[in-house]
Amino acid sequence: MRTTHESPTATSISRWRTARSVVLGSIILAGSMATSAALMYRMAGPTCTQQRELERGYTYSGIGAVIQQRGEHVVVRQVIAEGPAEGLLREGAVLVAVDGENPRSVEGFANALRGPAGTTVAVEIAYPCGGHETVIIERSVIRVHR
Repeated sequence: MRTTHESPTATSISRWRTARSVVLGSIILAGSMATSAALMYRMAGPTCTQQRELERGYTYSGIGAVIQQRGEHVVVRQVIAEGPAEGLLREGAVLVAVDGENPRSVEGFANALRGPAGTTVAVEIAYPCGGHETVIIERSVIRVHR
């Protein structure tokens, strides 16, 4: 069995070269990661901000009621607290007409109920256990938070 011995100088130079390669590689890797992160942030900045805003909620102008299709009728599922419809509509109310028009879908009713803040809308409703009325609601800006 034959053993080879390197001189202490050769061993030191070899270790120094290895350490230099590791340090230089780390610097290059860190620099490329920082550059990539800066580019991604710059390119995606507004989009990410808009996405965060969408996740937090949204704003629209209308009466402040959540509606849904139930069978052949469109009904009030929820009245938003402190919205214009609070105290005027109740959950379960069947929407009959909006400003004298009879939309045939949830989208049609939603479009008819929304409008510029400060304008009024006449909503004809019927309740399942009896009662039929038309209420006038003034639209306002609704902020829905999630």
